[in-house]
Amino acid sequence: MSKKTLGQLTDELWALREAKRLKEEEAKALDEQMKELEKVIIEAADEQGLTSGKGSKAAFTVAESVVPQVTDWDSFYKFIHRNKYWHLLERRPSVTGCRELFETKGAIPGVDRFTKRRVNLRSN
Repeated sequence: MSKKTLGQLTDELWALREAKRLKEEEAKALDEQMKELEKVIIEAADEQGLTSGKGSKAAFTVAESVVPQVTDWDSFYKFIHRNKYWHLLERRPSVTGCRELFETKGAIPGVDRFTKRRVNLRSN
């Protein structure tokens, strides 16, 4: 097996990325079609007073779940802080915020630096 040059490997990576982009566009279009069809099914089920149904290949149930929608972040943060309800927040540090503090302060208690490496690819 002959060894490929960096140029050949780069072109191969570019071709894979472009193929992935096409598939992602196709998937996005399918997702939009599915969302529209879900709306139609929900509307039809509501009109008929149903929460489930089936076809010859699949069955459906209409599921409901309560999700938060913050309308006043300042009030929400004050509530969390006052009551120590930190569990109401997702546990993921802000990359840009931490990066800025690493640069200005040098360290953040309880947080280690990790250098993530990847290849940036651009078309010629």
